[in-house]
Amino acid sequence: DSYTDETLTVQLERVWVDDAQFNVARVKIADPSQLRIGLAAPFGKKKTNRVSTIAKDNNAVVAIGGDYFANEEGGYVVRMGEAYRKKPLKSRDMLVTDAKGNFHILKNSNAEELKALMEAEDAIVNVFNFGPALVIDGEEQAMPAKYNYNITGKEPRCAIGQVGELEYLLVVVDGRNQGGSKGCTVETLAHFMAEQGCTQAYNLDGGNSALMVFNGENYSHKSFAAERSVSDIIYFATAVDFGLDSKE
Repeated sequence: DSYTDETLTVQLERVWVDDAQFNVARVKIADPSQLRIGLAAPFGKKKTNRVSTIAKDNNAVVAIGGDYFANEEGGYVVRMGEAYRKKPLKSRDMLVTDAKGNFHILKNSNAEELKALMEAEDAIVNVFNFGPALVIDGEEQAMPAKYNYNITGKEPRCAIGQVGELEYLLVVVDGRNQGGSKGCTVETLAHFMAEQGCTQAYNLDGGNSALMVFNGENYSHKSFAAERSVSDIIYFATAVDFGLDSKE
């Protein structure tokens, strides 16, 4: 499966790692603005929606779930340049995307590193608070002995990585016997992202949130009927203007 236009290329494949199926999307964009976040509702509203529905509402070519920021009170939350919450969680690793579409991962939400990024020339566009970090500067990360949720069990997982300039990797791992897939540990996911050449890679909300949508269809094995409603998605869109909103 694939999608190609002059601004966006998406190549998809399914691979097995041990007893888990990895749904993989390799994405190349022409402009950083094509890396986008879709919200289920305006920030502060408790309303959530399905990944597939938010993806459709935003004309996403390919989409995965985000960090489900509405599920808790803490975290430094920035979406598409707007800061909504400024409560860094030292117990979490943080993913920052900048105006050039580059990823920066801050272990334990390091305050000094965050300050440096805020003062940098390239503005902060998004900040996610889930983790843990999988790959930093090309180096696979050792998993923390303790994190805020189960990282050692075999579960459905979701991750995003940067491979190169405006080039990304989306991965959703099926689990809980969906399609015969058992899921994986976060350590296994980190090893996979490093092997795929990610310079930076980050774990996102998995479990029942783990779903990949491509051209409006479910590319992963979780059925749309079994989706968990979430607050946000990460998606890629074309920059081609098809003129669908123009009037004759």
